[in-house]
Amino acid sequence: MRVPAVDPKRDKLIRHFEKKLAYFQGIPSHRREDEAADEGEATCRSMLAGLSASRSKDGNDASDIVSLEQWLDEIERDNGSDKG
Repeated sequence: MRVPAVDPKRDKLIRHFEKKLAYFQGIPSHRREDEAADEGEATCRSMLAGLSASRSKDGNDASDIVSLEQWLDEIERDNGSDKG
């Protein structure tokens, strides 16, 4: 029987993004633009999808797993190129 890998750091990130997602979903429609709720909600969903995908892997192939810092750097780089 295989014991699932336990990664407390990833589990903490999952809980964090689930709470943030609930926060963004609870913002009233008249305040969503001021709070950037649509972007925040999309970011949380993306992070949760990535964290869930890494949870389902068996851990042998980590070639496409990106750290949080790398992911945020990519977003900043992409957003910077749109404004130029």
